Amino acid sequence: MNIKNASILVVDDTDTNLALVREILQEEGYIITTASNGMEALEQVAHKHFDLILLDIMMPVLNGFDTCTRLKSDKKSKDIPVIFLTGMSDIEEINKGFAVGSVDYIVKPFNVTELLARVRTHLELKSYREQEIEQTQKDIVFTLAYVGELRSKDTGNHTRRVSEYSGLLGELIGLNFRAVETLKLASAMHDIGKVAIPDRILNKPTELDEKERQIMNQHAEWGYHIFSRTKRPILKAAAIVAAQHHEKYDGSGYPKGLIGDQIHIFGRIVALADVFDALLTKRSYKEEWRVNKALGYIVEQSGKHFDPKLVDLFVDHFGDFLEIRQTFRD
Repeated sequence: MNIKNASILVVDDTDTNLALVREILQEEGYIITTASNGMEALEQVAHKHFDLILLDIMMPVLNGFDTCTRLKSDKKSKDIPVIFLTGMSDIEEINKGFAVGSVDYIVKPFNVTELLARVRTHLELKSYREQEIEQTQKDIVFTLAYVGELRSKDTGNHTRRVSEYSGLLGELIGLNFRAVETLKLASAMHDIGKVAIPDRILNKPTELDEKERQIMNQHAEWGYHIFSRTKRPILKAAAIVAAQHHEKYDGSGYPKGLIGDQIHIFGRIVALADVFDALLTKRSYKEEWRVNKALGYIVEQSGKHFDPKLVDLFVDHFGDFLEIRQTFRD
């Protein structure tokens, strides 16, 4: 969350109060939305993201206490900090506000300095909590990636290169910064399901037979199951990547035979990044391909294995991908 551009919902049934608070907060760079009662506030929250809510208590239609109770009972809005704007200073009413889930209160008529200080404090606290959650997800991803690499004798810096290739493709296809960062982390988990594959198959020095190949192919579903129960964005993305990085654009991939845009953009990106790196990497069962041969294969598989748009971008910026390969050589 960018505190400077935080989105704040101000709810009050008095137009002058709304106008005053909006003017004060907008001067600080905050993005302000207003509502005149609790029902309007709930409708706004249902369709828009907010980082903080300033909520009056005494309102028609739906008062502040009932509004806050509903907000805190909804998964989408339960983590949004609520500060009550109240004309009451009665301790019982203030305690009731905390009981229904508010984090603070400001008594009207309020002091501008106090308003700004409390708003900033709770935005900073929310940002800190989000950073802690995100860092925890990153730690889990990197730890599991390391565990996965320990299982295989061949991978080397494969995971890191796939992550960097995927990030570059994400930028080139137009994903925003946050999506690219999520993709880079999630792509490191593309083969995590291999932790469930027996060593005799995972590190077999020759090509797999049909039965062994079927077992190996199960790593996509195992990877999905590892992360499928989480609601955290990075880990949800890891589940998508693990499940779909062996799907093919023409529907001939596995495990579900998805076609074209049925495959999440993260899955389509990692599919190309993974194959490209695998072709240029020596494995126990194959030699390293020459660069031109690998590039020719990628082009030949446009519209078959790979998304044609991604292949075009890959070809146009091929030098950048080779630079990544050189930077993170085994």
